Amino acid sequence: MAKSAPGISRMNLEHLKTFHVVASLGSFTEAAKVLFLSQPAVSQQIQGLEHALKNPLFDRGKRQIRLTARGKILFNHTQRLFGIFKEIESVFNDLNQLQTGELTIAASAVMGNYFLPDIIAEFSKTYPLINIRLEMGDSAYVTELVEKGAADLALSRHVEGLKNCHQELLSKEPYVCVCSPTFPLAALKKAITPEEFGKNYLVMRQRGSRMRSKIEEWFGSVGASEFLSAPLIEVNSLESSKHLIQSGIGMAAFPLVAVKEEIKQEKLLEVHVKNFSVTADYFLGINPNQDLSPAAFQFISLLKNKTSRTD
Repeated sequence: MAKSAPGISRMNLEHLKTFHVVASLGSFTEAAKVLFLSQPAVSQQIQGLEHALKNPLFDRGKRQIRLTARGKILFNHTQRLFGIFKEIESVFNDLNQLQTGELTIAASAVMGNYFLPDIIAEFSKTYPLINIRLEMGDSAYVTELVEKGAADLALSRHVEGLKNCHQELLSKEPYVCVCSPTFPLAALKKAITPEEFGKNYLVMRQRGSRMRSKIEEWFGSVGASEFLSAPLIEVNSLESSKHLIQSGIGMAAFPLVAVKEEIKQEKLLEVHVKNFSVTADYFLGINPNQDLSPAAFQFISLLKNKTSRTD
């Protein structure tokens, strides 16, 4: 292993700090006051540093001192060094604040029921003393909570006309078509047509819901609205919709995040439909007029890290 230069090894962090303060203030006297040292002690530390580096660091005049060329080089380095110290202190101050506190998350049904649980669990393991409250509702409601300052962040679809809630795209979630493994079309080994999909018994969310609108828009985009002729079961609960499909009553399209566990457990079977391409955009909303708490900042960092891995 390479040996350090003799002068470098004799450097003392306190001496570097003293040098940095003297150079910043341009005065031994003022530096002594800031450091709670006597002026002779400050001078002695600077002399020791100059001896260790074998270079003068200050030009000492009668009324003022100035950095030498070598002193300016050292000052550039100490600025970076003590800047890093400040960053470390800031980071750990924030982490210490995370030992206690509260975090209120507002989320739409899909995000709250299927997207967030694993992320909240991971966050709670890291910060077990943070109290977390999850408020759920439609997108207009959860973004309103952020605007009023009643929630730290909102996870929802895009909402128009927000004044105090800035939204940024967080994730694009694909939809998948599913049926029960016992449903007749489940035996097919090939993709079905939009007509076959539309003419089967469909379980859909209530009219006006985003999920219902997206499926109807897709039928229109492929020129197949006329095929949407099968009897419908309208349900206002995504969980109820899934249970109906599992019973073998028909087919439906859901956000993948809402049915991935059922597909994995083979309670539901993904059905490939030709030209089926539907995605849902989910947004993170925060109030730009309020500072994020350390807990909210760390949760959002975790959230973005998780979504960047899955996009």
